[in-house]
Amino acid sequence: MEKKKLYIPSEDNYFSQPYIDEEGWRDTPVRHYYVHGGFRGTEKNGTEARFCFYFPEKDNYAGRFFQYVSPAPADEHECEWLSGEDDKIRFSLTHGAYFVNSNQGGFIPGEGERLYKTSAHCAQFGRKLAGKLYEYEHRPYGYIFGGSGGSFKTIGCMEMTEGIWDGGVPYVTANPMAVPNVFGPRVRVMRMLGEEKLKHLVDTMEPGGSGNIYEGLDEEQKQALAEATRMGFPKRGWFLWPTMGDGSLMVLAPYIYNVFPNYFKDFWEKPGYAGADPDSNEARARIRFVTRVAGLTGFCGEQTNKDCSSVDKSWQTLSAGQDMEPQIRVETIPDLGMRLFHCRIKVLSGKAKGKENSIEKIENGVITVGKAFDWSDSYHNLTGLAVGDEILLDNSDYLAMQTFQRHQVPDGSYHVYDQYRDEKGLPIYPQLPFLLSPIIAKNGGGEVPTGDIHGKVIAVCSLLDESAYPWHGDWYRHAVERHLGSKTDKMFRLYYNDNCVHEDNTARLNDPEQSDPQHHVDYLGVLHQALLDLADWCEKNREPVPSTNYKYYDGQIEVPDSAAERGGLQPVVKAFANGKKSIFVKAGEPVTFTAVIEVPGHTGIVTAAAWDFEQSNDFSRYEKLEINENSQTAYVKTTHIFKRPGTYFPVLKAQSSRTGTLDDIFIQCKNLDRVRVVVE
Repeated sequence: MEKKKLYIPSEDNYFSQPYIDEEGWRDTPVRHYYVHGGFRGTEKNGTEARFCFYFPEKDNYAGRFFQYVSPAPADEHECEWLSGEDDKIRFSLTHGAYFVNSNQGGFIPGEGERLYKTSAHCAQFGRKLAGKLYEYEHRPYGYIFGGSGGSFKTIGCMEMTEGIWDGGVPYVTANPMAVPNVFGPRVRVMRMLGEEKLKHLVDTMEPGGSGNIYEGLDEEQKQALAEATRMGFPKRGWFLWPTMGDGSLMVLAPYIYNVFPNYFKDFWEKPGYAGADPDSNEARARIRFVTRVAGLTGFCGEQTNKDCSSVDKSWQTLSAGQDMEPQIRVETIPDLGMRLFHCRIKVLSGKAKGKENSIEKIENGVITVGKAFDWSDSYHNLTGLAVGDEILLDNSDYLAMQTFQRHQVPDGSYHVYDQYRDEKGLPIYPQLPFLLSPIIAKNGGGEVPTGDIHGKVIAVCSLLDESAYPWHGDWYRHAVERHLGSKTDKMFRLYYNDNCVHEDNTARLNDPEQSDPQHHVDYLGVLHQALLDLADWCEKNREPVPSTNYKYYDGQIEVPDSAAERGGLQPVVKAFANGKKSIFVKAGEPVTFTAVIEVPGHTGIVTAAAWDFEQSNDFSRYEKLEINENSQTAYVKTTHIFKRPGTYFPVLKAQSSRTGTLDDIFIQCKNLDRVRVVVE
């Protein structure tokens, strides 16, 4: 394996002119010294490399910094609006660290290395500022962390530099073959099963369910679900189907149009592609529906004349870059649900004939136009469109994207792709000229992850992750092992969190409109504890608890039932109704609810547990805890009466902390369990 050339910031004059344009003491979220600035001469595509530093008062400083890298390069102020346990700045300031955030130099296509280079120079400049502010010479320990696309950036920083960061925590970890391949199979399942069968699929994995996710499906649907399962979609993760959408599947479609211009044509014409088979589901699901424009609405800019206000002329006066969503009312439309999602619109007549654009959504006969396929504004892209023009609604490309991964088979280290290989290990389906995902990974982190880390790393992954599949963590662990061998445990940990999904924002996680709080907990407590344990590992040589025990099988990650066997940082919850996982009772009949909550060894004490019996999403009333002598197990017992018939799924959410108290909101490690109660 070719050795990477490490980046040495001191040898790069590009970032040699740091400046400060704002600094001073602030009192929120806690008192700290704020510094903002950037690097002169680094502007590219209108973006200059900029940074923010947040330094705690000297008495609260423990000689370290935490540096966050977001999934996509964002404003350097991006963390200032967070609150509660999401507040990365407050977490850092109250745990002995100054906080570093930057815009990572912005996203410059083809220059992914700019991301880790900017981050490295921000880290080094922050060290100089810390020495001046705290008035003594020292080298602050540094720790970088980021999730999803930020995991690419964290890994890039740890693999492409040495001595900048002492450790890193990539979380909900992506891998070099993730995007867009993880999204196609799950979208295909949602399209093929439809709402009722998706609901039944979810029910099979609930307490009292059959456990057979293929129950009630026809052979074609079973094959689609098996493909997604082998690709890594978690069997218990389908409860997210109403809100998870298609990820970045169609966001990346414009890129694929450019690099593989023939793919969307070959898909419908050449043997080996699903669309070319007239008996395939894709061939039957294809829609090419012709209709006419009945009305147009959109933003008219500064003009107020009658021409502008008319539905016929409004599109011609739209200004480039306006953040509006033009809409088209059509005469007729097929009623085909998810099969119409992300169609393309093609203009067949009139002044705009030949023009194309994406469709964001179709509701009540009104088309909301999405961004153009070349990422330009969608307004000029359909200039000239008028009432009466004939248009084509076409879902061909969306269908083609759902099996794109079949034509991107990588090396044997990616076991989930074995389903696309024959007995000789050769690809079953036609292959595109090169692998696209590693290029996306390199653009997203500056390099293609290999496991060649230069510092200690703790990876944090979710067992119900719908986007960065759980096996991604296992893949990276083995990549690290290929470099470090028997020394891996001296440098690397992998913690899996059950009942956690991809999202890390608690506001969205707790919003029933955006997620499903009944099925998951956040992993922030584990993430923050991992950062603190990483600091102890680097600063005090205090080894963190071992990695989670798990098994990989056919795309799925499985963990032991008990906390003692499972390990990691997360407590394990076992809840029961009348001593069982699923029961039938009469309305008005008392039900006894019990639970056992275990924490892995050396990870703390249970701090709280709360039931939600009837899906109120209110977990604020804590139950009384009975904690055993060794403090590793807690018991909960209560009763509840259901007054109305129905099927209920009571949920117990529990948490533990290293301190054994609720005082520190940032280190509450959470988990849950569910039971089924059928009230007659």
